[in-house]
Amino acid sequence: MKKPQIPVASPFIGKEEAQAVYDVVNSGWISMGKKVEVFERKFSEYVGADHAIAVNNGTSALHLSLIAMGIKEGDEVLVPDITFISTANAVLYERAKPVIVECDPKTYNISLDDAEKRITKKTKAIIPVDMNGMPVNYDEILEFADDHGLMVIADSAESVGAVYNGRKPGAIAPIHMFSFFPNKNITTGEGGMITTNDDILADKIRKLRNQGQDYRYHHVLLGYNYRMVDILAVIGIEQLKKINRIIIEKEKIAKRYTNAFRNDPIISPPILPDYVNQHSWYMYAVSLHEKIDRDLVVEMLKEKRIDTRLSFPPIHLQPYYQEQFGYNDNSFPISLKAWQQLIDLPIWVGLSIEDQNYVIDSLKEIIKKMTN
Repeated sequence: MKKPQIPVASPFIGKEEAQAVYDVVNSGWISMGKKVEVFERKFSEYVGADHAIAVNNGTSALHLSLIAMGIKEGDEVLVPDITFISTANAVLYERAKPVIVECDPKTYNISLDDAEKRITKKTKAIIPVDMNGMPVNYDEILEFADDHGLMVIADSAESVGAVYNGRKPGAIAPIHMFSFFPNKNITTGEGGMITTNDDILADKIRKLRNQGQDYRYHHVLLGYNYRMVDILAVIGIEQLKKINRIIIEKEKIAKRYTNAFRNDPIISPPILPDYVNQHSWYMYAVSLHEKIDRDLVVEMLKEKRIDTRLSFPPIHLQPYYQEQFGYNDNSFPISLKAWQQLIDLPIWVGLSIEDQNYVIDSLKEIIKKMTN
């Protein structure tokens, strides 16, 4: 009998969410309403922020955060090379320039040493990304930003459930954004959230997401239709009830992987700095030795019906960014080398111990064949 495919990620979603959606549809109110407000309140309580503003996706959350912070045409914003494309694209939406920064080769988060070299008189902000769900060193980021007069917009899309020095991302930086895409720790199918402790920022973002209205048909800003609807919000409410279990279950899988690869000379598990009390384990990324053909390993795992992910390709490799900014494949060698060694392994609630062991054994077997 052929072994079933093992996906790299799978949402932990079930009949509770289905029932909640049914109830909303049956109520006759399916657009933005009271359920969105409930989701916002519960999310703000979870991350410890004064305000949470729900939107239709994570990219919208980034875009509104940039507008609210005053980023405009001609400004420059520091963004990490290894991140999802929307981190940089949202900067371009405001006709500002995303300035790509190398990653730290150990954490894969933004390198402040490299960032400092790229600051100009036009640099207005930095967008640190909690890559794969591991928080950046927020103390260093905030100190760096303060020293250079920069605003901080935290892309915490992947770090729901993480803990940094006793605090969840969401109220550490002046503004955080989150994504609820299906492969995130909690999902609404599509959806996003912005959190802040700043009353003025929160009020502005609420207007911006809803066509710039301060009340019905009274438009005081150039706004957008970035609203979340109650159908998605009730899924989020049910998902939040499960977040602690999700983190606990993913942590168990991560520990099993880490113990299996801890002393392997070829396969390196993620490094967790002291300031990370809890990784969200959005993804579990191992780094292979540079002598190993990572892409061949991926193909061989695929033959064994194990799905993997190569993480986000560095932004400087994207054809659009090469055309617009003149990058070539080797423009950011540290990020490129790091990315070329990374593989995201399956990690999701419900992944059986048998399948976890199959993933571990399969990867070790493949590496053994390639190094003998």
